[in-house]
Amino acid sequence: MKWKLPVLIAACLTIASGIHAHAGRELAGVAEPARGEGGHHAIGEIYDEERMIVLAGEVESFLFGNPHSLLHVRVVDEGGRVRTWAVEWRAANRLSRAGLTGDALAPGDPVALCGHPGRNPAAYRLYLLNVARRATGSDSGEMREALCEREASPEIAELPRAAFSR
Repeated sequence: MKWKLPVLIAACLTIASGIHAHAGRELAGVAEPARGEGGHHAIGEIYDEERMIVLAGEVESFLFGNPHSLLHVRVVDEGGRVRTWAVEWRAANRLSRAGLTGDALAPGDPVALCGHPGRNPAAYRLYLLNVARRATGSDSGEMREALCEREASPEIAELPRAAFSR
């Protein structure tokens, strides 16, 4: 195990002065770098939170994990090319509390996605707000856009089959 200097300093202070271990950790926090350095990113650093887009495609893979779950979705662009989008979703523990499991989405599942696109358009990234899986039935063709009108949810909505036709 590799020890960091702030931890060693806190341990020495705790032993030398009889400070409780909790107080030693607080002292170590003074010497630690800011949490943002190499840590978790803010959504706005990678994704454009001012924009929302809707994508329709097919699940390539679904990684149910922490700190974020990740979908890879194949989407046909306007030029007819298939692009694989990396779609970042909520943590597995939050999705689990909403009743979802790791087999909630499977390769080949047709889905519609609403979310914030990545700031770099060439990266094909999306921060997912809402997702819907194709179901049976018909609709007016505006169902995909309705995904962006509802509040962000960890649930998977069911959209009529017509919502996925181009």
